[in-house]
Amino acid sequence: MIIKDRQEASNTKMMTSDKPEFCRLERPIEIYENERLWIGRGFSKTGLLPTERGPYSTQDGSLSWKSMREASLALLRGDVASSTLDNNKELWNIKGKRGWSFHEGNDHESTTIEQEDDFECSNTQDDNDNNLIDALSDDYCGFVSCKGAQDGPTDEDGWQYFPDFKEQSLLYPNRKRGLLDFVRRRKLRRIAMFRPDHFLPRDVYNKCDFCDSKAVQVIAEAMLDALSLASLFAYGPANPEKVTDAQVIPLKSKLIDTLHIGINWHEWKRDSKIDIDDVKERLCTFAEKCVGKPGPIMHLLNPDMDQNIQAIQPLRKKAITKYFTDEERESLARLLIKDIDRDAYQLHCENETCASSLHASSNHGNKEDDLITCQFQFVPCPNYKCTVQISKKYAKEHDDECGYKVLPCPSGCGMEVARNNMHVHVTTRCSLRQAECPLSLVGCTAIVQAADVTKHLNQHADTHFMLLSTRMMEYQQLFKQFDTKIKMLEEKNAKLERELARTTALLSTKNESNAISNDLKKVTKRLNALEGSCRTEFKKVEYDRRSHKK
Repeated sequence: MIIKDRQEASNTKMMTSDKPEFCRLERPIEIYENERLWIGRGFSKTGLLPTERGPYSTQDGSLSWKSMREASLALLRGDVASSTLDNNKELWNIKGKRGWSFHEGNDHESTTIEQEDDFECSNTQDDNDNNLIDALSDDYCGFVSCKGAQDGPTDEDGWQYFPDFKEQSLLYPNRKRGLLDFVRRRKLRRIAMFRPDHFLPRDVYNKCDFCDSKAVQVIAEAMLDALSLASLFAYGPANPEKVTDAQVIPLKSKLIDTLHIGINWHEWKRDSKIDIDDVKERLCTFAEKCVGKPGPIMHLLNPDMDQNIQAIQPLRKKAITKYFTDEERESLARLLIKDIDRDAYQLHCENETCASSLHASSNHGNKEDDLITCQFQFVPCPNYKCTVQISKKYAKEHDDECGYKVLPCPSGCGMEVARNNMHVHVTTRCSLRQAECPLSLVGCTAIVQAADVTKHLNQHADTHFMLLSTRMMEYQQLFKQFDTKIKMLEEKNAKLERELARTTALLSTKNESNAISNDLKKVTKRLNALEGSCRTEFKKVEYDRRSHKK
């Protein structure tokens, strides 16, 4: 499943003010339909091999389903099982809805889960997408095939052809089937909308979205930290920048359940900040409780595992963000704050239409007094290049520490510099900074303002000339010493070369003597052999002579 930013052109739409508040956050749900070619039967889902992805899967194929209904509901709610946690890869028992729906009506509170399942899998599609996609039959649960330029080369029905479903093969899709292309797939997409009513009653979630920006940021960041750490605990630190749908989606569902949105509020509790701390504690221990820390065997194989996990967690967080976007985490954080802070209003705005009225009034150029005084109203930082949006109550605090705020130089040079660059300016660029004389290397110890360096050089030209002359005399003496040492080294080198030549000659003479000695040994051995054979012949002759006399 690919969760993309709602600002992408073809996948998202700006919701108008007349739509319900829960419709403002959207994401595309993408499912891939897979088929294999069998000679004489053509492409079909029944021809897929048991070792391949199923008829409907995610992009990487780590999660597969037999029907479109199972796939759509599983990816919508996150009720999926990874191969590590459940080898059957079946839907988990649905414990509840997790904030997303294909609903396009306004009446949601009276809809049961069974009725909603039927409606969510119905074929409803916005007419604005007709220029990019073609509607399919009712069997596809309202999903449409993608044939836009951003989806790569496809045929008229959205299919892409490959030799097989291996990761490397899927990098090079073909528009038409080639001789070696035996599988095909196409992308199906439907837009899902965020549903706060899955978590909270309407009178609670329908309050203004203005919440304490610090609390929202802390909770959203804690969610990302918890999910990334849990994935590292579950699947190890190898390849931190690469995660699969099967690894992340089940853990994300458990994490959303861990937030307990809708059951955090207690009438007898009035300190919302304490409850926020409880949520942060649950998120900090989520990885250990949900997955468990690596065992002693893993630590024995990798003694530095804890340090490695801590070092690579930023890389894993970057990979996780495509599954758990900033918008979704911040929306969940706002719902959590509304749940915890229902009556106290310490962390969120109590007005029901504050944000929408502010949007409408700003479009018409007039703002009401109660909106202007809302302490949780999100305001952008006025400093150039700063993209932070914070609650109005923290505007001054942020302005006092914003790195992009332009401040006058503390030395009084008259320039205005951003707080982030102030240290560099004061130490290297300010005209009133204390600077050494450029001739400090030759002995000038004067410290003057940077703007007066030229004046100092002109006023003390005679002194600088004497310092340079003295230093030149010192260098001359050093050059003479170096010349003497070079001559000594040359003489020593010549002597060593002569010694080397003599030693080489001796070694060559010794080698010749050894060769002559070896030749003499061979001749001696040969003579001894001839002498032995002569003695044998003499004995035979003597024996024959004696035998003849007898």
